[in-house]
Amino acid sequence: MSTELEPITELVPLHAGHTLELDIYSPPQDNTDARPAQKIAVLCHPWSWLGGCKDDPVLVNLAMVFAVTLGIHVFVPNSRGVGNSTGRSSFSGQAEAKDLEELVQWCVSRVGNVEYVIIAGYSHGSLLALCHPILPAPIRTYHILLSYPLSPLPLLTFFHASFYRDKLDQLAKDPRARLLILHGDRDQFTAIEKYTTWATSLQPVLDQIQETPDTAPVKVQVKVVPGADHFWRGRYNRQMRDIITSWLNEYEQVQQLS
Repeated sequence: MSTELEPITELVPLHAGHTLELDIYSPPQDNTDARPAQKIAVLCHPWSWLGGCKDDPVLVNLAMVFAVTLGIHVFVPNSRGVGNSTGRSSFSGQAEAKDLEELVQWCVSRVGNVEYVIIAGYSHGSLLALCHPILPAPIRTYHILLSYPLSPLPLLTFFHASFYRDKLDQLAKDPRARLLILHGDRDQFTAIEKYTTWATSLQPVLDQIQETPDTAPVKVQVKVVPGADHFWRGRYNRQMRDIITSWLNEYEQVQQLS
């Protein structure tokens, strides 16, 4: 990218008694005095037990695009027990999902006058993202699940996979959902055949909610990038970012016309 943006780092205390280390990417030349409607994105990193953290290059690149290109306030936390975040990582991820809910409320309060919030997760982080409830109107909520860890789900959740399957089913069925599921066809942890079977199994759920006007975006979209693997290296990183940006712009253009 032509423009680099240095985040600031803060420690955010949570009600449970621990703190989360948080990188904040603010849009350049943001005129907060005018208080136009603001946009927020919270990005969740891969599994901490395998070294996942807020500095993951996929998340850093996505944060730059959101902040610089789309004018979004981006928040990238270290989950509990990672980096300078205190507390202990859980095995199931459910405690981290609760932390995310509280952190999003903190971000909304900090920025103020928020029109929409993006909850995005990469790899294991997508499990936390899909657990986050849709926020009350008038705030619009977008969910992005990047490289959803389908095959290793039982291991990554300490055999609580059914909890996350149910959460995804609930999210997909919600008529307010704006959900993008994005993965490559060469993912090292989930074969494309398994992703395809999974997408087929989701179709009955999607068919129930897609009764929208012809001009409206499909509320739940599953997109596959040919050649991309789990880590989105090289040109595939740009393709991933372009798909996400186009998806958001499609929704927001319809919103402006409504």
